[in-house]
Amino acid sequence: MLSPSDKYYPACLHYAPKYKATLWVLILLADLEADRDDPRTVRPLKIIKEHFYDSAAHIYSLKDDHFPIPCLNGNIIYLDAYFNKGAVSRESLAAARFFSRHQRFDDGEYTVPASEYCSNKSCYGKHSCYWGIVKLFKGLSFIPESVRTDSMKDLLGNCVQYILLHNVCYRSHDKNRIMINKIDRLTFPNMYQSDFLEILWLLSREKIKSEKIYPALALLKSKRKTDGNWNLERKINNLITSIGKVNQPNQIISRRAAQVLDYYDSQDVLFSRHFSKIT
Repeated sequence: MLSPSDKYYPACLHYAPKYKATLWVLILLADLEADRDDPRTVRPLKIIKEHFYDSAAHIYSLKDDHFPIPCLNGNIIYLDAYFNKGAVSRESLAAARFFSRHQRFDDGEYTVPASEYCSNKSCYGKHSCYWGIVKLFKGLSFIPESVRTDSMKDLLGNCVQYILLHNVCYRSHDKNRIMINKIDRLTFPNMYQSDFLEILWLLSREKIKSEKIYPALALLKSKRKTDGNWNLERKINNLITSIGKVNQPNQIISRRAAQVLDYYDSQDVLFSRHFSKIT
């Protein structure tokens, strides 16, 4: 917990220290598929939503720091939708509307002129922050389809197209190179910088089928061990000891990887034929 004397207080209260504060603990619980009815999650979720919500901009923010931050908003929308079983609050719906209007999807150059929003170069450089787009996608994915507005669907679709442009985890201008350091190393929990498996899992949740997913599926399949499991390859340092040991079989990662491959392997002949070539 940050003290009033800390330089990041109060803007980053419940956000810092990284991977130890309330926000990150809730993400860990959601990624572990914790009981949504557990009353112990109600108060901390309410606290972070009230603390981060900017009633003027109608988004979640760290005040002037990196305003506006797509990953922060995506993560809170995810938590809101997960723990409330899809009954997303008006604050999270407002945040989704904001990013449907202002989120950028630049890929090496600015496709549209800069606006009063989305001008910070950390989140909106010539290549829009990939993790910001992934986390927006994650949050929207947990909003039930029945309550998604047209603008939400458009934003989710733009996130998917941007991910497919990069074949999930490869550079758009060099398909043989991983686009972000360590994105190809399996990790858990999925905090800010997660991994390509989380992206594949989200794509399968949304029933996205495209040949552009094949390279990442091949990468995932290549990592399966002879016993049918996948190892934890990268540790997230946080308050709670990392779930499992590095370079050892990981039950959570293995279950998610199997779900992804089972989904795509069952879809059609083209997917099955491609998988047979990389088995």
